[in-house]
Amino acid sequence: MPLPFILDTDIGTDVDDALALALALRHPDLDLRAVTTVSGDTRRRARIAAMLLRIAGRTDIEVAAGIRGELAEGRQSEAGHEDAMLLGADTSDLRISNRDGVSLLVEEVAAHGYEVATVGMQSNVAAAVEREPAFASRVPRLTVMGGVFAPVNFLGQPLPPSIDHNLNVDQPASLRSLNAGMAALYVPCDVTFDTWLMSSQVDELRKGDALCQALARQIDIWTKHIHADKRASIPADHAALLHDPLAIACMVDERFVTIETMRVTVAMHENVVRTFVDPAAGHEARVVTSVDGHGFAAFWLQTVLG
Repeated sequence: MPLPFILDTDIGTDVDDALALALALRHPDLDLRAVTTVSGDTRRRARIAAMLLRIAGRTDIEVAAGIRGELAEGRQSEAGHEDAMLLGADTSDLRISNRDGVSLLVEEVAAHGYEVATVGMQSNVAAAVEREPAFASRVPRLTVMGGVFAPVNFLGQPLPPSIDHNLNVDQPASLRSLNAGMAALYVPCDVTFDTWLMSSQVDELRKGDALCQALARQIDIWTKHIHADKRASIPADHAALLHDPLAIACMVDERFVTIETMRVTVAMHENVVRTFVDPAAGHEARVVTSVDGHGFAAFWLQTVLG
């Protein structure tokens, strides 16, 4: 039976959230039941998700806008190109839930025991724990795209743990959520930075159906953004990282990764939220420790093309 789950996402900034949504729709072992959006303009993020779902013919999936969350000093929740991710579509008739994202999480987990995959900030999940303390024990598993458990290598260059965007935009929420005792699967940055989608694969994506073509257009927007960022030198044929798609895949498919069980504590260290292996006081979690990035990128493309 496909795994029913809720996707909690900051879709609309990095394109990998949209690529994760597509994988959730097209992977035969996944059953996406709802989408909640988090951080920044969550209504716009909800419209982006609902637009892609409409293109995919899946208007049956509820989309709820969650909360903005807090914003740590020096961090940004958005990058300025989010309106472009709507691809010029008329979104006036898109159906966005009357429920807020936190209510959806609390109510659907209580009613159905759905798993939750959080591929953005922890604001919605932390608010759900605060609103309903039983939420933490009701979630069968929280899949987290975030954390740093080993040195991060980016195209041959080391990066500091502060590169972990998802856990550091709303730092208090990360501490509340990830120390609440939920069973967790971490797909951390030290692994996901090895998962590039190449421009040749984007060209293949353009040959697919309407959803694939929309994703390719969003990738183009994101690729232009990251190549204009002078802080990093990215080869021209590198289009996007598959951070979030890998997290979604690991919920049901471990063929491209190595996963280890360890006890994890999440804490502040030098003004950065960090994930630490803590055998004495940490909560038991499963942590992805390596990936076949090339193999996974090919699998993502094949699965989404169908």
